[in-house]
Amino acid sequence: MRTRTAAAVIAAVALLTGCGALADPGDGDGAAATRPRPVTTPGPELFTDVTDRMVEEGTATFTFSGVGGGETVSGQGAMRFAAEGFDADVELTMPDTGRVRALLLPAESYVALPAAKGLPRGKPWLRVPATPRTALGKAMRPVVDQMRGSFDPAQGLGLLQSARRVEEVGPATVEGVPTTRHHAEVDLRRATRLADPMVRGQYQSMLDAGVRTLEFDVWVDTSGLPRRFSADIPTTAGLFSVTGIYRDWGKNLRIERPAKKQVYDANELKG
Repeated sequence: MRTRTAAAVIAAVALLTGCGALADPGDGDGAAATRPRPVTTPGPELFTDVTDRMVEEGTATFTFSGVGGGETVSGQGAMRFAAEGFDADVELTMPDTGRVRALLLPAESYVALPAAKGLPRGKPWLRVPATPRTALGKAMRPVVDQMRGSFDPAQGLGLLQSARRVEEVGPATVEGVPTTRHHAEVDLRRATRLADPMVRGQYQSMLDAGVRTLEFDVWVDTSGLPRRFSADIPTTAGLFSVTGIYRDWGKNLRIERPAKKQVYDANELKG
């Protein structure tokens, strides 16, 4: 399997979706005139309020698309939230690997690569444990971690914790839902110091590319749930742009392990 290629592409996705550098996608929603004394909220306070509501609601679906370096990456998933983390059934579509599906569970994950990438059609799932023992498992663990980072809302929204002030820009409608757009300028050096180890390296790469400040926007509905984000991120490889939408809050979603007969265990395979 072309695990190095998959890991590299997924790392770019994590940079797009996990960094939390959010900007207005340009449809005019939420535009507001500059005000001398905007209403502001401390970033950590807004982060706590939003993530607590996500845990209360329990489930959501998520879609995003990113463009950069002449390539397009897209993804979608169903997620179940808890105070200690989240489970997800997600898909990424990338130029080199095609569509990659993953089930992200607390103690293990399952990756289904296209048949042409190394697994037969009748047994498409590869189980990747939290502590892999084989070379294959160790090669795939970073891929799983990057996919988890790409979809984990705590990684994207986590930059709110690095924002000293978050400005309330004004009202906006996202897919018919009334929301308020919030904006923050985040010092990337501060964000890197405070970041989870899973994404600290991604932030450092952005610093190395000359990025110093992240423009962060998130659209929150009247019940306190996030509905939309977008980002434009300058790097040495060019401008990366990503947009994402949360939907279906609180719906009954099933996230289950694949049948055993469809699974290879990375700890039992060589290579």
